[in-house]
Amino acid sequence: MDKQNNKERISTLFVIGLQLALLMLIFRQFQIESSAFLRVALLAFGGFVIHAVLPMRFRLPFFLILSLAGIALVFGVRNGGWLVGLGAILVGVCHLPLPFHVRVTLLVLAAALLALLRVDWIHAPWSQAIWPILGSMFMFRLIVYMYDLRHDKTPFSLWRVLSYFFMLPNVCFPLFPVVDYKTFALNHFDQDPRKIYQIGVDWMFRGVFQLILYRFVYQYLTMAPTEVVSPGGLTRFLVSNFLLYLRVSGQFHLIVGMLHLFGFRLPETHHLYYLASSFTDFWRRINIYWKDFMMKVFYYPTYFRLRKLGNTQALIISTLIVFTLTWFFHAYQWFWLRGAFLLTIPDTVFWAVLAVLVLINALYETKYGRERKLGKHSWNLRSFGGRALSTVGTFAVICALWSLWTSESLSAWASLWTSSVRNVGVIDAKLFSTLLVAAVALGGSGLPGVSRTSGGKKSPAQAGSRFRNFPVFTLAGLLFLSLAGIPEVYSKFGHSAASVIYSLRSGSLSRVDNATLERGYYEDLIRVDRFNSQLWQVYMNKPVNWLDVQGTGLERFTGDFQQKELVPSFSSQTSYARISTNRWGMRDKEYEKQCPADGLRIAMLGASTVMGWGVENDQTFEAILESRLNRDLAGQPFGRYEVLNFGVPGYRPPQQLGALDKSLAFKPDVVFYVATSREASQSVLHLVDAVRHGVEVPYDYLRSAIAKAGVERKTEETIAIRNLEAHRDEILLWLYRRIVEQCRSQGVTPVWVFMPMVLANPWEDAPESLFQTAKESGFIVLNLIDVFKGRDISRLRLADWDTHPNAEAHRLLADRLFEALAERREQIFSPHLAKLKSKEPLEHISNQSKLNSRRTDHGRN
Repeated sequence: MDKQNNKERISTLFVIGLQLALLMLIFRQFQIESSAFLRVALLAFGGFVIHAVLPMRFRLPFFLILSLAGIALVFGVRNGGWLVGLGAILVGVCHLPLPFHVRVTLLVLAAALLALLRVDWIHAPWSQAIWPILGSMFMFRLIVYMYDLRHDKTPFSLWRVLSYFFMLPNVCFPLFPVVDYKTFALNHFDQDPRKIYQIGVDWMFRGVFQLILYRFVYQYLTMAPTEVVSPGGLTRFLVSNFLLYLRVSGQFHLIVGMLHLFGFRLPETHHLYYLASSFTDFWRRINIYWKDFMMKVFYYPTYFRLRKLGNTQALIISTLIVFTLTWFFHAYQWFWLRGAFLLTIPDTVFWAVLAVLVLINALYETKYGRERKLGKHSWNLRSFGGRALSTVGTFAVICALWSLWTSESLSAWASLWTSSVRNVGVIDAKLFSTLLVAAVALGGSGLPGVSRTSGGKKSPAQAGSRFRNFPVFTLAGLLFLSLAGIPEVYSKFGHSAASVIYSLRSGSLSRVDNATLERGYYEDLIRVDRFNSQLWQVYMNKPVNWLDVQGTGLERFTGDFQQKELVPSFSSQTSYARISTNRWGMRDKEYEKQCPADGLRIAMLGASTVMGWGVENDQTFEAILESRLNRDLAGQPFGRYEVLNFGVPGYRPPQQLGALDKSLAFKPDVVFYVATSREASQSVLHLVDAVRHGVEVPYDYLRSAIAKAGVERKTEETIAIRNLEAHRDEILLWLYRRIVEQCRSQGVTPVWVFMPMVLANPWEDAPESLFQTAKESGFIVLNLIDVFKGRDISRLRLADWDTHPNAEAHRLLADRLFEALAERREQIFSPHLAKLKSKEPLEHISNQSKLNSRRTDHGRN
């Protein structure tokens, strides 16, 4: 019998181990969360193998050791030690031999002191990176723990208490579920370990699935509020905005699933919340741990104390208290994770409206009762139709409320609706794809193997039991995702499907986020790259001494329409390369203002890629292009070629007008205007910034366009952008034509160069209308859109957190630009041959260029 049990145990652990190996492969292939999570997951999965064979009395101490090792792995010994030390002090205060109310008072005082340190009123000797994690470990768990300490008589265990506060996955997730201490203690290995382990793997698979689905929504469906101009667009915006919550749900499933590997049989965190059929049903299904926390600590004590007033009065008061505290606690959570309180009108209105809706639903259910079972029902058309309508209605109202929660202000939210009503006749075909993906999201939230704990009779261990002994579904799903993430496999799916999978494997910004997506409460808490740069450095292995463009002192603000310029004669060493400027404030070598008589001078306008952020001075594509022109075309027909770099990080199209004026002072023969895909929207953003900051716009046409759009200094940013977006194509056309006219008037050839960003599928992010605008304006157009096609983009960017091109990408850009320049040589070179005393035929230039190119390629090979 023992041999049989051992065989079953070994076979079960083998199957679990196989699934964990596939999960680890998926984490790596799809870059799930951060590199810190990848390291902690490797530690957890490796630790699981040891933990599973240890005697029971050693398992809890071993879990604590793993948890502390995870903290040290992410933060290092010094900052990890501060984190654990501060937490240990707080836990120690909970157990001082003092009356309960005195201990609570001391904890409040300790929290006040930590708050002063959090806002840096008192300088802390540890890194700012630990604050979000320290907050997530103790801001709510201390409340739960003190409540259970007073009401529960479970024997004290130091291992269990420290494990509860420092539990392993927490170090990678600032937003962490409020785990109940009593459940954490009582449910530890309370059932067959093999079933608990498999539930954990199932839920981690669910988490990965939802995170990948989140990326699809984020990359392909999200819209900026400024893009909403029709009912279809509004519907897409509302639905996709709410679907972004999939990331929270996915992370929570990863967390709870990982805890299952160490025997903590916790309940599920979310249960088919997109299928809620009422507002009370929604409250019960979404973030179940939060609901349980509020009900246990605040609702039930208040309700039972107030029952003497009557059940209805007690329910009303208790519900309102719970939602008031929920509103306050979300601001409190925002403080510990982000360092400032979230007290905004949209946030307050959101919680007030939701409280009223839930209260009305609760009173209705009290009077008429509610359907208790989520299992099988006798089917009839009337009940099906009624439930479908209530589900769709609830979903629609929650989507609308969610959009309110993410808005900058009530007026900005109202403008979403008014702008859509104006175009009520417009049909948006993308609406259908949005609704289709919403349906997929609903199904994705309820994959097989999910337990029913919200009103059902099955326990988590019993749920999905048909997969316990042989987890066919999970294994098949893991195998599919792991294979789908292999480039050699997904490239066989066809270009469109391969492009989608390629983008899903990356955590890069979407098109909308690159255009300043208005994000929601949970998105702002999850994206640590937005609110805590030090923690992001830790998570992504980002160097502590990393300097961004502003941090170097490279730029100085001008206070006018240009906003900024590069500091002349500047030099600074960054983590990647030395950046230096010449006496004219260009990231280039020294040039005289007058071009040599036998030379051809090119002025290059652009932003940070042109300036060459992150590479050495001689590694920028501009410098490489100049070297190759002088090497391959020396004396044919020009004696010297000069490429002057007027690139400034962050410059938008309107700012290039000033850059053009500066460049024309150097008497160039050719101007290269380097463009990216968001020229029109970037133009609008610069104009809105200028107006809102009271900066004078020095061009009559732009002032007229701003006035026509009704944009003033007091206009809210979202409304201003939306109003001006209606004129963005005309604005960009005017900008381009002005550049062309200025160039032509001084005998300069204007060339427009499209240069893709180093992002996933950069060749698919160039609107045809942009090329058409450039051609209509009179530019000679050079298209480099395919320069990175077929290459591993991750090997061409500076780092995971920095999508500027690296030295290899700059070399590719220079080579491709040289080829494009040679192809249009007659248009670009011919107007300037007249200044030479002796002219050589352009055909000779072409033949010699091709010969030199072949020699260069042969040498490189």
